[in-house]
Amino acid sequence: MSTLEQLAAHKGTVSTAFQKTLARQVLNEGRTDILADCIALSSYRVDDPKVRHIRAGAAKVVEIVAEERPALVAPDLRKLLPAFATAEPQTRWMIIRTMGFCARANTAVARKAFPFAKDILRSKEGLCLASSADLFLGDFGAVSKSCARKAFPLLERSMRKPIVNEPDWLLEACGKMYPNLETADRRTVMRFAERYRNTPRKSTRQRVQMLMELAD
Repeated sequence: MSTLEQLAAHKGTVSTAFQKTLARQVLNEGRTDILADCIALSSYRVDDPKVRHIRAGAAKVVEIVAEERPALVAPDLRKLLPAFATAEPQTRWMIIRTMGFCARANTAVARKAFPFAKDILRSKEGLCLASSADLFLGDFGAVSKSCARKAFPLLERSMRKPIVNEPDWLLEACGKMYPNLETADRRTVMRFAERYRNTPRKSTRQRVQMLMELAD
């Protein structure tokens, strides 16, 4: 059964257990053919909502592989850019995360994801999508000081009007790029963190503490 047929057989936008199985075949068995299929299928019939589960399933496999072994995905990162045209947020949030995971290995193509990150953070249509864009910026900014200079203005804009529970991911993204930030931008980050120092949400406080330790 082909990769397309396998993904088509798993209904629901994301069937994580199945996608983990495919990703493990790539990572543990060297099945780079499956990875190549999934990269192509992340934008399969891009305008057809009836096959969104195929696109999202493929994108999930790519994301899992990219997080663990970005060097496998980075050479073909450009082929993932068409997936940003999909309507379903699931595919887009997994592709923007993949861009972040591969930012160090293929900075030139990851940079091309900035217009899509900007659009995502302008609309903030949901936490998963917005937080994935925030984390992409953090991963990109972690690559170098020049990358941080490009990423931080978008992240700062996102910090101005965070949606519910987004501060966790904004703080985490800031922590990723913090060593590469200019002094003034570090101050901006710490002012943002101070707003959440006494929040009742434990995960947020932990991220604030992480930033406080970086600042010491």
